[in-house]
Amino acid sequence: MSWFTLYGCVDTWVTDGGSHFKNEVIEKIRKMVGAHHHITTAYSPWTNGTIEVVNHLVLRAVKALLNEMKLRVDDWPLVLPLVQGALNHQPADRLGGVAPVTAFTGLPAKTPMSGFVHPKTKGVFVVDWLDEDRRQHMAELKTALEDLHRDVAERAEKLRLQARQRRNKKAQVKLANFTIGDFVLVGSIVQNPPKLAIKWRGPFQVLRVVTDFVMEVQELIPPFAVSTHHACRLKMYHEGGREVTEDLVDQISFGDGGFHVERLEKVRKVADGSFQVLVKWLGLEEDESSWEPAKNLLEDIPVVFRKWCESKKQDRTVGAMMKSVGLA
Repeated sequence: MSWFTLYGCVDTWVTDGGSHFKNEVIEKIRKMVGAHHHITTAYSPWTNGTIEVVNHLVLRAVKALLNEMKLRVDDWPLVLPLVQGALNHQPADRLGGVAPVTAFTGLPAKTPMSGFVHPKTKGVFVVDWLDEDRRQHMAELKTALEDLHRDVAERAEKLRLQARQRRNKKAQVKLANFTIGDFVLVGSIVQNPPKLAIKWRGPFQVLRVVTDFVMEVQELIPPFAVSTHHACRLKMYHEGGREVTEDLVDQISFGDGGFHVERLEKVRKVADGSFQVLVKWLGLEEDESSWEPAKNLLEDIPVVFRKWCESKKQDRTVGAMMKSVGLA
């Protein structure tokens, strides 16, 4: 809340399903500020890998400063503000050479040499040649920020597409290609596992390819049950791979996309007046269903969403949602 009062409220929160993110206190804050809290799919680190990259960058900088200042490991809170300031004022290639503090607040970045202390008199000297530039910058801020944010967004999107293309060319990150008749292991969520753990069962046999990313598999023993699973929960069978619990980071890497809606469950109205729909994803378990904004579903799956709304329009909440998105 102190961050929100200083910089403004963030409308969309993206987190995993950890207890420190998914709890009663966070839910009360979300309702109070009218934000949308999107919880990413469980055991899927590729959906929010940005946090892992940032944590790695911060940890590396903290270790370097602790080593340089000859401090103990548990003294890391002392150097954290220095790391935060250095990263926020450092030009970022992803932002087109603009520092995060400039992209976020419109203020110019300052180098560590903008102020220094005389080694003998201890007098503080400030290199204040940026004042005139700052005043001129604030006068042009209204138009400059719009241009800046557009350039940053275009640059970030270009780099994201380039990284995605490089990743798709690597054989080790391509989705496994399953065909009818293949023997596979099926991964299922362990109810009380270590973090990012998954348990493999099988072998099963691929019975039908529903889509490029969803397969229908059948047990090889009675009662020969048939079930549908997403490709990220399947891997090729080999002897000794049964009933093995392993970290999901060692599981097959899977890129963005490929998730299909199996069915739409129910509707709810959030604090900001918008509507969300509970989505059951094809090939994933019930516990992995997620609340998605109705407007996003109308854009992504217009035919399915319209048919579902028509079948449920007797429901008062569904009717209100249809009016809000322009379907009634």
